Amino acid sequence: MISLLNNEVNLDKFLLLSSFILLILITLAVIYISYISWKDKKRLKR
Repeated sequence: MISLLNNEVNLDKFLLLSSFILLILITLAVIYISYISWKDKKRLKR
């Protein structure tokens, strides 16, 4: 029973950590795509 509870705690920590990593990666991807789009608009105005 204790090992099952320990596995659940480890799973919760893993899910929490992976969700934060995914959030950071998605945020960086959005910033990168916005930057590329901004550079493209700037290039098209010339």
